[in-house]
Amino acid sequence: MDTRTEKVLAMILHLSAFLSGVFPIVIPLIIWLLKKDESQFINEHGKSALNFQLTMLIIGAGAIVFTLFTFGLGAFILIPLAIILGLFSLIFVIIATINASGGLLYKYPISIELIK
Repeated sequence: MDTRTEKVLAMILHLSAFLSGVFPIVIPLIIWLLKKDESQFINEHGKSALNFQLTMLIIGAGAIVFTLFTFGLGAFILIPLAIILGLFSLIFVIIATINASGGLLYKYPISIELIK
């Protein structure tokens, strides 16, 4: 696989975070599973993007459970935190995409390493 194709696929892996529903996880998972053995670059970016999206999913699910257990009162704490986390997520995805386009690897600073 040539480097240009690898860079574009790596960018798609990260930019899929801006899609709604389950697509931020499904699209990178499909690309990663199909190309991880062909390209170390795609393998690393795929794992990084998937780990970040799974981390965001876990944090979001935890926030919903916390809000339910506090009968909605937890929302007063979680809404400002969600806004801050959303901004950081946006910034991290943009940085990861820029790094991918330049042929560099990027590890998200807020990410649980579920896929190794």
